[in-house]
Amino acid sequence: MSVISEVQHYQFASGLEVKLHHVPHLCRAAVVWIVPSGSHQEPPEWPGLAHLTEHMVFSGGTTFRDQQRLMPWVQQKGGRINATTQPNYTAYYFEIDPEDLGEGLSRLNDMLTAPCFDVAHLRRETTVIDEEYRLYCHSPEVLTSAALHSQVEYPTAFSQFHIGNLATFGTDLVALGDALQQFFSQHYTAKKSHVWIASPQSTQQQYQQVTSVLGLPSDANVKLNTHSQPTVSESGIITWQNWEGEIQLSQQPGLGISIVLEIETLSDWPLFVELMTDRAPGGLSQVMSQHLGRYFSVRVERHYHDHQQIWFTLWLEGTDFTDEEARECLLIWQRWLMELSKLTAVELDHYQHLAQSRALTLPAMEFLREYALGFIFSFPPKGKAAGRCLQQATSTINTYALLHSRRMSSARRVECQGLSCQFQSTILQLSCPTLRDFPFVFYPRPQPSVLPMALNRKSNVPLKTFQPSSERFCLFIRPATASAISHQVREELTRALSPVLSLAKHYAGEASWQPVMGNDLLYLGFKQFTDFVYCLDLLVKCWPKALPRSSLDDYEILPLRQLLLNMPSLLADDFDQWTVTYTGPSLTESKRVQALLGNLPIDWYTEESVPQRFQQPVQLITQHDHATLIAFIQYDTDSIQELFLYQQLARYYESEFYHQLREVEAVGYAVACRERIFRDHWGLQIILQSSHRSAEQLYIHVLTFFRDLVFTSFRIQPHFSLDIEKSGNKDIDHYLQHRLFPAVQMTKQGGSQPLELEEAHHVLVEKVRRKEGRWIYIE
Repeated sequence: MSVISEVQHYQFASGLEVKLHHVPHLCRAAVVWIVPSGSHQEPPEWPGLAHLTEHMVFSGGTTFRDQQRLMPWVQQKGGRINATTQPNYTAYYFEIDPEDLGEGLSRLNDMLTAPCFDVAHLRRETTVIDEEYRLYCHSPEVLTSAALHSQVEYPTAFSQFHIGNLATFGTDLVALGDALQQFFSQHYTAKKSHVWIASPQSTQQQYQQVTSVLGLPSDANVKLNTHSQPTVSESGIITWQNWEGEIQLSQQPGLGISIVLEIETLSDWPLFVELMTDRAPGGLSQVMSQHLGRYFSVRVERHYHDHQQIWFTLWLEGTDFTDEEARECLLIWQRWLMELSKLTAVELDHYQHLAQSRALTLPAMEFLREYALGFIFSFPPKGKAAGRCLQQATSTINTYALLHSRRMSSARRVECQGLSCQFQSTILQLSCPTLRDFPFVFYPRPQPSVLPMALNRKSNVPLKTFQPSSERFCLFIRPATASAISHQVREELTRALSPVLSLAKHYAGEASWQPVMGNDLLYLGFKQFTDFVYCLDLLVKCWPKALPRSSLDDYEILPLRQLLLNMPSLLADDFDQWTVTYTGPSLTESKRVQALLGNLPIDWYTEESVPQRFQQPVQLITQHDHATLIAFIQYDTDSIQELFLYQQLARYYESEFYHQLREVEAVGYAVACRERIFRDHWGLQIILQSSHRSAEQLYIHVLTFFRDLVFTSFRIQPHFSLDIEKSGNKDIDHYLQHRLFPAVQMTKQGGSQPLELEEAHHVLVEKVRRKEGRWIYIE
């Protein structure tokens, strides 16, 4: 399966290499600019300098200043933008409508080739990074990663402090500015940098936009390059202080198997990840779950890669592991590695196809970033070739670090990477590997010949139906409009339903459990009704027989990042009420579906009785040593024209809010005001965090911003489409549009005139003043 239709590779007169990719399945254009230098290349006397450089270049270049800089410009255009500082490279990326590619690249080129480093911006960004550092100090994931990195013996840079804070940057801004300029001049050169561009437009159309920004290439001959190579700095082979050692961590429950995989190319990595994370019956994690008698979630965290190795951890999370269980899981993993060498060409092609299909669902920005680093290929190896790559890569695995995470009181507290971590390391004591056979299953596998029976233990399932968008049998289960499930319940369901989600893809179907537009949504979709029923039957078997009642109490222990991910639950009025919708080419099968669903231990709720507004007052949650304000202000819309109007305002607010509170007032690290859809309601989401202000003071900042904002309608660009978050699945998008659009596609009655921009702005200002919507203080 070809992912990239056409690739053209140019080198411009400045030495900058640019690769243009025609990717038909993308909806937007994306740009990734990679500088092959990161935190490991920064001078040891300036910890965090690479991270600071990443922040500082966003201050703008010589041509584009203030609100014409890349970040506010992308925000005003409704695009996405981000950057990351890694150990051996720094990446800047954004996605935008294809016709705006040239303007976006012009701004990116300006800030990365001629940045404006001034003292005011330097003072601001050091404060912002210090806020970011304070958040990291409370993140279990970051602390766990730091503890793991501290055990690397070579290269020693892994154990050094690279985030940066006010202490490492010091008070001499002149000296810091000189070091910043020197680091930038040494590493941010055109000859070292590489740019990848992907768009649904042809490479010729991209070429016209690119050359208008960068000039003509130095060589008129086009070099075709279908296999992009990662542009990163290399280190020597990673060595550990404790080979086959165990690091006991005092964090949330879980188990990690950390490995350095030596590779010649990165092409086998997506296939390896697909096999490791397959949760269908017989997959690695499900065999472990069956052996232990309980479910857990599985994920792969990639710590580092270069041209010769990938360092990653396979995490098993959500449950406690005894010492014996941890070692048993490692032995199962070793046995599973042996089974990989026996895979047939048909099985290998099947998993390779799944890996490429997963890549196609990534948003443009993430897709291009993975492709630029070498993890997505236009023509991946097939059959026996893929098997040889996989076997060669896995044969290099002969050492492990077992990360046993538990809540300990006796572990020592150690400073590593500038963070205080509680852990202890020991030599791993393993018994002789057992030759016991485990029930591993690799797909595809033939289906059972007998359809499951509908036991119908529970009745009164309010099954809704609607016109399908495709010739597929689809099911949508989600919390009702003003209902939600708590973080704890969501995690338990995610683990329990993982076999269903993985089994579906093996039988040409799709199953997902994801947040889309503020909804926790379970989706099943199949072309064949028999496949659909098999998966639905497994869903009934895997659904927990009992779940704890949802409560806001467990949100008190979550760090800010997870709180924001779980914001829909915080906004909800009621808990644990579910709705279900079915669609198919023929609705005659709906009775059988309804009978099967009757076996689910779910409290069903009719949508007509759900409140249409958020009713609860301000919620106070006690948390860490920083204050956070989260708010959602619902729009009042009587027509689709008014919704368009509020959308235009939201784009205006997003860039102005970030500029004023993040850049001018330096309130904190997490600063955002953007349009969101939560529980089928359109509105503004506000996020504000600070380590030196109270939650009430943050509200005053928000109120002052809206009240004092100079409203200039000429700076608001007209926009006339209902942009909604895409799920990557046409059936899900059609279902959500079916729910959302009828509520706004009405026209005003009578002679009243629609709102004007300034009037709508004042309506929102008044909502902020009265704290309408849902306001949550965390401190």
